[in-house]
Parts: sequence; structure tokens; C-alpha cells
Amino acid sequence: MMVGTVSARLEAKLRLTIVGPTGTTLDVDAVIDTGFNGSLVLPSATVSSLGLIRKSGGTARLGDGSTCNYENFGAEVVWNGATRGVVVSAMGNEALAGMRLLAGHKLTVEIKDGGAVEVLPL
Repeated sequence: MMVGTVSARLEAKLRLTIVGPTGTTLDVDAVIDTGFNGSLVLPSATVSSLGLIRKSGGTARLGDGSTCNYENFGAEVVWNGATRGVVVSAMGNEALAGMRLLAGHKLTVEIKDGGAVEVLPL
């Protein structure tokens, strides 16, 4: 089970450990974004500090209708005590955990400041 908390801005967050190709690790607080069907978004500075290797890129249409360019990188994330490979999209200013990362799990959120966030395997 993965656990997190709800922020004062009512954002459900999980602390994730990201592992780069040389074994460098970094803990990030990722906002759970149910409108994002990818795995993980990280700011470009975070991607650089982990030394992630570029795999591809493209243009995305965001929820507000705007578009942005992004690059995809390979990384690993510690998930339920084990590492698993993920595609990381570099864009924006905050870490986002998407629905592909949560696939096969049940998400429970107490929607209040300091509320519990639980991600349980199905």
C-alpha cells in the first residue's frame, strides 16, 4: 500500500522515490492527477538532476485547452516496495502522478486538509 496526504490546497499527494539510470534517487511529492493518463510528470530540473535519458517527445493538449511541448524519459519509481519502470514526461513546475501509474490499484482520498491518501493493489 502507498500512502500520502491531502494538502491545504486539497491536492492528493504521494511521496515517490524516483531512481535514475546511475542509481541516483530523489524523493518527490507528486500530486495525483486523474485527468492525466500517463505515468509521471516531473519538472525539467528534476529530470536533469536524476540524469534521465531521453526516449521521445511531442506536443500535448492540456486540460485548459492549451498545448505544450514535452520530452519523455525512462526512469524507475519505487512502488509498493519494489522498483518499476515508468515513462517520465518533463514539463511544468510540479510532479504529477497519472492514471497509468495508478492502474491496477484502488485510490481512496479523504478530501480535507491533512486527509489520508491510500493506494491499494486490486
